Amino acid sequence: MLMNVWPNFLEPKLTERFRRIVQSRLKEKKPRPIISMEVAEFHLGTAPPMFAHEGAYWSTEGEQAVLNMGFEWDTTEMTILISAKLGGPLRGKTASILVNSIHIKGDLRLLPVLDGQAVLFSFKNTPEVRIGLAFGSGTLSYPQTELPFISSWLEKLLVDTLNRTMVEPRRRCFSLPAEDRKKKAVGGIFSVTIVSARDLTKSSAQDSRNSSNAMMSNGDASVHLSNNGSNNGSSHGGSKNGSVNKKSEKLRFVEISCEDLTRKTGMQSGPFPHVWNETYDMVLHENVGTVHLNVYEQGQNVKYDFLGSCEIKVKYVDDDSTIFWAVGPAQSVLISRVESCGKEVEFTIPLENVASGEVTVKLVLKEWQFSDGSKAVANSSPSSSMLGQQNSAGAQSMRPTLTGRKLRISAIEARDLAPMDRTGKSDPYLKLFYGKLIRKTKIVNQELNPTWNQDFLFQEVTGGEYLKIKCYDADRFGDENLGSARVNLQGIEEGTPKDVWVPLEKIKQGEIHLRIEVVAPELSQIPSSNGSENGSHPTGDGCVVEIVLVEARDLVAADWGGTSDPYVSVRYGQIKKRTKVVYKTLTPTWGQTLEFPDDGSPLVLHVKDYNNILPTVSIGHCDVDYEGLPPNQMLDSWLPLQGVNKGEIHVKVTRKVPERLVKAASEEQPKPTFAPTYSGNAKLQRSAGKVRSLLRKAMALAEEEEDIEEIRQMLEELEGAEEEREVTISQLQKDRDVLIAKVRELEKAMSGFF
Repeated sequence: MLMNVWPNFLEPKLTERFRRIVQSRLKEKKPRPIISMEVAEFHLGTAPPMFAHEGAYWSTEGEQAVLNMGFEWDTTEMTILISAKLGGPLRGKTASILVNSIHIKGDLRLLPVLDGQAVLFSFKNTPEVRIGLAFGSGTLSYPQTELPFISSWLEKLLVDTLNRTMVEPRRRCFSLPAEDRKKKAVGGIFSVTIVSARDLTKSSAQDSRNSSNAMMSNGDASVHLSNNGSNNGSSHGGSKNGSVNKKSEKLRFVEISCEDLTRKTGMQSGPFPHVWNETYDMVLHENVGTVHLNVYEQGQNVKYDFLGSCEIKVKYVDDDSTIFWAVGPAQSVLISRVESCGKEVEFTIPLENVASGEVTVKLVLKEWQFSDGSKAVANSSPSSSMLGQQNSAGAQSMRPTLTGRKLRISAIEARDLAPMDRTGKSDPYLKLFYGKLIRKTKIVNQELNPTWNQDFLFQEVTGGEYLKIKCYDADRFGDENLGSARVNLQGIEEGTPKDVWVPLEKIKQGEIHLRIEVVAPELSQIPSSNGSENGSHPTGDGCVVEIVLVEARDLVAADWGGTSDPYVSVRYGQIKKRTKVVYKTLTPTWGQTLEFPDDGSPLVLHVKDYNNILPTVSIGHCDVDYEGLPPNQMLDSWLPLQGVNKGEIHVKVTRKVPERLVKAASEEQPKPTFAPTYSGNAKLQRSAGKVRSLLRKAMALAEEEEDIEEIRQMLEELEGAEEEREVTISQLQKDRDVLIAKVRELEKAMSGFF
């Protein structure tokens, strides 16, 4: 039966699942001589694994029934092609690594749980593992002596993964739901409450871990407030059980981690039990995850003594329920199933590989997010979506394309960021990655709770694209990482903004406040105030752009004396002008007026430090967005400088248009009172204009050596504009075909009258 089921059902399903796991593990654990590894092709082949080849038998462990059987998978028909970029002496070369055979043999254990609604499975001991490889570059094939370490490294990686996930007492879960809701969970949020711990002791072979790896870099853990604003723990250094000033009393805490998100409780001391009742939100980026709990005791100097660990696994089930499970006393099973979000599960879990110790936790599932854009939240059934009828697997495998909608993402603020400077503060800013675009906020100096209040527009893309956020501490000698996060943007509807606090991952603390909403089409298509249909501005024939460079403040010191000699280089299309130099100051005043013939070119300002002999040094740049400026009206603004930690420049910009042109434009076409629906030709004209503008801007920046990053961003925007143009052309072709079909129908209908 397995021979029939494997190629048509099991192999495609396992291929999709294992491909994601393999890609994730290769990204985490690639060897040093290799820069990056990507899974290019993944097929498990037509030969299925063999179960119970030498028979099976039942046994009992406590009250738990266990089915024991042999497992053997020996195939030479699989194809797993990995593309690797090499480093070291082979830097610049790409090697193809082909896994063409695998041998896995071990003793498998199956534990029926939840009255037959699920089965936990694991290997009794570490199985035998052998992998067959071939190497190549392009169409060439090498023996594995070309990269001798790869074979043993891949085998070790597979063994480590099996030991970590499905060798006793680690167990995976295979659910057997009574119904299938046909929904694919792609992420979720659940809360973990560390209630208490008792009987904590050190093992005989003490595992002492140094806390200098960012655990101490963030200082003592602070009181954590859950989303409902309640106080979830006592303050640091305090204890509910007595004073902590006595040297005999040890301070202990619990570290909670899920994927890249890590948090830790406050310190507790005194007699057991230690009570925290601290709640933390954990984030999943797929339908299954593991929460790791590590318990530490403060030792001498900067070391923490490791007191033990345990873990809890969570999995979404196709009937819309959720299963939590863990290893109980004497390697028994702790498992619970909740039918919907909002229900609480409580476990008391023994610590592993230590003489004694246990932790009591409560878990509450808050939300599941699905590939069709719908959600399941507490006290609510999953919201429906028209996209839910699509094949989610097929949709995710497609190349991301534009949907035609625009998203406004507001970076509002952050709180409780990690201190990176000697002053106990940071200079934080954000980078937002979505589709092929990257956007950056301003830098807020010396602040752990910064406020940005900056909006960014992105073209929405299909394919389950995540918004990626990276937070940095700006530093003159290299920016430091303050954490990162991912936000699922699927299912956002027009008129329903999403306001979220996102916890930062890959760091111990910090949250980012975002507001995400769909921009209504009329807001991005309202004509300009001059009344022209396509939003163009009168140009040429006496039209000029006037910019007054008033002053600057808080500039970067570029000279040894702590000052600069700043001037401004102004680039307008291919025209370049500059101001006078103001010597030895960080707050220069220029008060100079420059004029350019108005042709719609990008206006870029470069603030530089003048040197008589040495090359000039950039101390910031910025773009002046004047396109939406009405005729003969002044824009008076302070603009933050980019590419540096601080600095602003004060400018006044006016688009001077002769009155006769303004009057002629208003007479030719009166202002509409509503947002027009643009034709395909108008869209193509706007897209072509955008491409030309971006090309001019990139060419202007190309002459400034310090603006490589800006050029890259312009090229990414150019690519996005080209994709938008392709979408418009495709829609025009469809409209043309429909029109031709209608004309033919009309001709056919009219032929009956003659």
